[in-house]
Amino acid sequence: MNLREKCAQMVVGAYWFNDQEYEGAIELARAGAGGFIFFGGSIDDVATMANSLQRKGEHALFIAADYENGAGQQVPGATEFPSSMAIGASGSIDHAKSKAVATATEASEMGVNWIFAPVVDLNTNPENPVIGTRSFGSNGEKTVLLAKAYLSGLREKGVLGCAKHFPGHGSLNVDSHLELPDSSVSKEELMAGEVRPYVELGSDLDAIMTSHVRYKEIDAEKPASLSSVITGELLRKELGFKGLVVTDALMMGAIENEDEAILSAAEAGADLLLMPKDPMKAIETLVSGVESGRLSEEVVNRACDRILTAKENLGLVAKQKVKMTELQSRMNLQAHRDLAQSIAEATITQVKGDCVVEGDCFYVHVADPRKVKGDVSFFEKHLQTGIGRMVIGVFWSPQAFSGETKIPDHLYERIVASLKQDPDAVVVSFGSPYILRQLPDVKNFACAYSNCVASQRSAAWAVQGKIPFRGILPVEIDG
Repeated sequence: MNLREKCAQMVVGAYWFNDQEYEGAIELARAGAGGFIFFGGSIDDVATMANSLQRKGEHALFIAADYENGAGQQVPGATEFPSSMAIGASGSIDHAKSKAVATATEASEMGVNWIFAPVVDLNTNPENPVIGTRSFGSNGEKTVLLAKAYLSGLREKGVLGCAKHFPGHGSLNVDSHLELPDSSVSKEELMAGEVRPYVELGSDLDAIMTSHVRYKEIDAEKPASLSSVITGELLRKELGFKGLVVTDALMMGAIENEDEAILSAAEAGADLLLMPKDPMKAIETLVSGVESGRLSEEVVNRACDRILTAKENLGLVAKQKVKMTELQSRMNLQAHRDLAQSIAEATITQVKGDCVVEGDCFYVHVADPRKVKGDVSFFEKHLQTGIGRMVIGVFWSPQAFSGETKIPDHLYERIVASLKQDPDAVVVSFGSPYILRQLPDVKNFACAYSNCVASQRSAAWAVQGKIPFRGILPVEIDG
């Protein structure tokens, strides 16, 4: 490879199926990009695009996706699983691995060979606006066991995993999608807490995503993703990590000067630059950085070597091609739906009071249709409704790019008004358990951690006493 080709390998472009930027993606593939991250799409769309990019690409491509909760999290018709925090509530290593195996199976059927999961951030801050149920919880030891099992499941099916977001994003109260979060914890505190999962996972880690978080006591100027002190000295040298390092998305609000960020990240030890706003320009920025003497070509060579080695280990030397014939029949298998249901039944948690309703219940639906994805009617469909004790289903959680950590006023007021009608009502959260902090007077509170179909169905069964509440809260509500 010449210099430009090696620099291109370091760039991972984004492809949103609803934006139809097909020609730009093909141009980037032909330029020799290292890979793409997909967002959305139908089963056939994802598979067709994966095939097209692999065919047009100069070299075999990473095709990545954020399928943290299964391919069905983004792709209609694929299987969606309960969240990582739901897995944390069950505490089941088998569930963590089985979820990963099923996710990897469906992802690879569509040509996706890299899943940006698991999230190993310890969600210790109830006011965190972006991690929440994406984490396994706040317990480091449990996180390591579940993450190890999850990564094992991905590897078993020949799909690359990625632990994120080094060195930790769970203790912050700022969304890095919007602005740069600052942390004042010392290196000693960081090593004893949020870095421990990375240390203990060790050789189980093939790839790590760095965070756009500035740890001011360690590097007062740059976020971890751009910091030679954190990515270079701590991760690469002190922890001895030799696998792939990919930055969090460079188009996020935490990054102000993208050209400088690209060069700083490469200098710090990142191999792959994720989602620059202009990926073709990012390649030129790297090339110019080497030609000007700002960036050592040896840095590019090392990154390229790690990228090509990882692709070889995945079997990507020969470009993967998706078999389109009867593809739909190989997705959302009954075994995968049964697995999602089994996981969900083990996760529903009675957090407070008595959440079992005898006889009919009066159902109140609380959701913001602009923010909630998927069909949220399954909970009500599986309830025995009528005149009886009130059950309030809350479909809301903090989301990336919103900066929200509290239930919006119009939803909060609806919940409060309903509780005045029936103080013994059962509130069921199909997302964050932390909403209980806003509702201290609630007597009876349960959490499903997810609004996938399996979680809605299991929550209805648990509320009606058909299955027991088996989950154990994996975080501190009052933390």
